[in-house]
Amino acid sequence: MRGGKEGTGARGGAGELGRNLSWADRAAGATVVALLAVIAGYVWGATPANGSMAAGASVLGGIALAAALLGGLAGFLFGIPRLLTRDGQLASLATRRPADGAGPAATPPNKVPVAGFAPLQGNSNLEEISDWVTKILVGLGLVHAGQVADTAKGAAAYVAEKALSGFPGAELVVLPVGLAAFLLGFLFLYLQARTRITLTLFMTEGIQRAGLPAETVAAANDAGIAADARAVGAAAGARIGTPLGPAASVAADAVVRGYGFDELVSADEFAAWGAAQARARNHEAAETALRRANALAPDDVRILRRLAEVRMLRGDLRGASETLAEARAKAPDDPRVRRQELLLSLYLPPPDGFARARALADSLATDARTDRDPMVHLWRACAYGQAHRWFSERGSGADEMRAARDAALSSVRSVVELVPDPASPVRGLLGTLLDPGIPGDPTADNDLRDFVQDPEFQSAIRASVPEGWRSG
Repeated sequence: MRGGKEGTGARGGAGELGRNLSWADRAAGATVVALLAVIAGYVWGATPANGSMAAGASVLGGIALAAALLGGLAGFLFGIPRLLTRDGQLASLATRRPADGAGPAATPPNKVPVAGFAPLQGNSNLEEISDWVTKILVGLGLVHAGQVADTAKGAAAYVAEKALSGFPGAELVVLPVGLAAFLLGFLFLYLQARTRITLTLFMTEGIQRAGLPAETVAAANDAGIAADARAVGAAAGARIGTPLGPAASVAADAVVRGYGFDELVSADEFAAWGAAQARARNHEAAETALRRANALAPDDVRILRRLAEVRMLRGDLRGASETLAEARAKAPDDPRVRRQELLLSLYLPPPDGFARARALADSLATDARTDRDPMVHLWRACAYGQAHRWFSERGSGADEMRAARDAALSSVRSVVELVPDPASPVRGLLGTLLDPGIPGDPTADNDLRDFVQDPEFQSAIRASVPEGWRSG
């Protein structure tokens, strides 16, 4: 999950920031030298015979310093960072209990206790003052722009008359020197407030942390979110692979959930936090975190697959299917995405559901990476079984029904060939799909029920029928 590549990227970003700041420092220094050279040149050439060069240089230097300080103050107020989270800035989740009533209530992500988090926070008065002053300055500047210009010209004329009497063209020099110094101070302090001062405040407030341990993030992300039928060894009466519920929590989950939502930084951390919440049955919090992870890493197909799992656990099959379709568009050659989408498609309304499932199943059944997966062939049989039933109920042509029946039979035989043990969960599930009369869950899927009296289907899966059961 996190690894050397991410660390290299962070170090590279820090190095680039350092280089940019160094360039800005040099540019500011060169501008100061140029401004001093202009002042020195003017004083050298314009000092009257009875005047003092030192006095002229001091006046212009004082003007430049005062203007630079004033501009720096404005730049600092405009650029001061916002470090503290105000009420309502971060979206929070209402505390809810999962729909099935099981498990603990979901904890709003920005209310989870953070290990080692200091109960005291820095004073934000300067931040509030910055907001007020900048708004006042902008408002007054827009309304009285003409008066500001006239006042600046009047001040320059006053200084030229009172402090630089006898210096030719003093008024024309005072205003540009003051304006240049003001802009230089503003830009320099604004940049410092956005970079170095921000980092200093981060460290002072203790907000800049090392982050979740990489191995903990990896463990939380590698663990499964949902326990499917095959994973728990379900046999007769089980559904065809839909999640039976969240997977068991792993040791890393407690550490990950110990961090608040607003303490997470990277896509990997949000994904790990979401996975840990899903295993704790806090599905709403899990979906929020995974959506944030997807926003940070939109091309990470693994995050989209996780998001689809959570939506499936919440019962949002349509949303889960759309998420997987997005993942398949970004990674069309990833068999894991197509396999997951195939399973979901079997639960979408016909004919779109089985049409999508048939296309996905056909591609997976002929893919060298998945053609030995018995569940792929079982789901393919289900897709064609659904198609056969839909055609039959609507009185479609015999050719379409025959094609669907033959494809389903071919897949059933593939399952039997790949799983020769008749006592295996997959083979028991195959018998349940053919006839819901097998003892088990009355709500179990029965996508192959159209063929319960078909002797070829009976012959193909006879060994998978539990002992003591016979078709009527």
